[in-house]
Amino acid sequence: MRVAVTADIHCPRYIELLEEALRKTSNFDLLLLVGDLVLKNDFTQLGKVVSTIRGVYSGKVIACFGNEEYEQSVEDYRKESEVTWLDDEAMILSIKGVNIGIVGSRGALDRPTFWQRTRVKGVWQLYRRRFNAVDGMLAGLKADVVAVLTHYAPTYETLEGERENAWPEMACRGFQAVIQRRQPDLWVHGHAHMGKQLQAVFGKTRVVNVSLPARKEVVELDLPGLVT
Repeated sequence: MRVAVTADIHCPRYIELLEEALRKTSNFDLLLLVGDLVLKNDFTQLGKVVSTIRGVYSGKVIACFGNEEYEQSVEDYRKESEVTWLDDEAMILSIKGVNIGIVGSRGALDRPTFWQRTRVKGVWQLYRRRFNAVDGMLAGLKADVVAVLTHYAPTYETLEGERENAWPEMACRGFQAVIQRRQPDLWVHGHAHMGKQLQAVFGKTRVVNVSLPARKEVVELDLPGLVT
């Protein structure tokens, strides 16, 4: 079973890059979108993202939210029936006889950004709740293959290329302990547009930065086995 994964389309900014990247993909069975599909919460652009995808692919689309999809607009995004959103939620899909457990979340940060610290009430508690939610969902998820989608990185190891002093505002490396404890098969993230180290391995878990601006391509993976 083949999956395609990408993030950080920031439509309309990278919509032409997405269209070009999708034309180069092989046939795949599932598309995962890892946040920041639109630019600055312009949910009216989501239809353009979907139509671009539907030009080459007609199957299931699963997404998590990014920091550009604001929390107050979640229901506006959910109105797009072509996309199944996971917002600190989990689901199981059966494709080609393989049960795939998927956890989706914006993720958490070690240090909220200045904007978040000054404008988002209870942001530290919010990230703690998300951290615990992802850990709890993984503890109870039983499937042949388990994949986690978080917009923010779960480690600093895939942030090389970004300013090092910004890493705490781009990731929660506390998730490394969750990875070691729960050992999902795959953990994908975006947000690191300038990432140069695009993957890391912790036990059997492969962590992959799928940011479209960093990759200039849609990432394709074969499951089970996760061979590119």
